[in-house]
Amino acid sequence: MLRAADVILEYPMVDQDPLPFWTAGRITLLGDAAHPMMPRGSNGSAQAIIDGMTLAALLESNADWPAALKDYEARRLKATGDVVLANREIAPDAILRVVEERTGGKPFEHIDDVISNEELVQWQERYRQVAGFSKSAMSGDRS
Repeated sequence: MLRAADVILEYPMVDQDPLPFWTAGRITLLGDAAHPMMPRGSNGSAQAIIDGMTLAALLESNADWPAALKDYEARRLKATGDVVLANREIAPDAILRVVEERTGGKPFEHIDDVISNEELVQWQERYRQVAGFSKSAMSGDRS
């Protein structure tokens, strides 16, 4: 397929810095339109589902739809912006960079020789918290 192609283009994976707002009048953004992010751990789709659920619940419970749109933006804008930024630093697969830095790319027998289980658990929990997937976030406890 590649040999038969006239042109081969490469598109790097990119995200965008968080937007300052999503809602203007009767229009609001959701999912990738609101917060394009690196495709790590299905976060884009998960955040879009959370956006949709949040927006639907607010529209259902509030007859003042412009207020519901603004409330949706207020609830989700910072949360998704935090995920976009976290994807750059503490994404689940970013641990590979840490292992590479610590080993200098040299082989090792056991991951425990490079990074402790406790450190891996802390890394994952930090990311879950930011992404809204921690137990406390999923139960609604935002304290």
